[in-house]
Amino acid sequence: MLRSLPLLGLLLLGGCGLFGADDPVVIDGSSQAAYDRTLGEAKAQLGPGDRLKLEAALAEFRAQMFAKADNRQEYKRLIREGMDGLTAQRIVGEFNRNVDKVGTGAADALFEAKRAIAGRSGGSADEAR
Repeated sequence: MLRSLPLLGLLLLGGCGLFGADDPVVIDGSSQAAYDRTLGEAKAQLGPGDRLKLEAALAEFRAQMFAKADNRQEYKRLIREGMDGLTAQRIVGEFNRNVDKVGTGAADALFEAKRAIAGRSGGSADEAR
């Protein structure tokens, strides 16, 4: 039992991030190969929930770049250049901030719509349901 205590200590230290702690992977948009490799590595650093948020953020960004691009090569270049230097953690953080902003604004708009419906029908918004 006493022999396993040093091993247990090392395992605990490793779990705290003191050993083998990886810095967030920075996405490299200098070439398509570098972009694909570093984006894959960055995704691998995320848990399942954050990975889904990253995919949602990427889908939105890709749609914006598609609207700007005149051809496939420009589309890919715009995506790589826009992602260059970012980390997956930073993208997810920005995604969370945007969702919080939109969520609050959307909730306020819904409450305003409910008040408008209630005012038009002469009853409360609950009665309108």
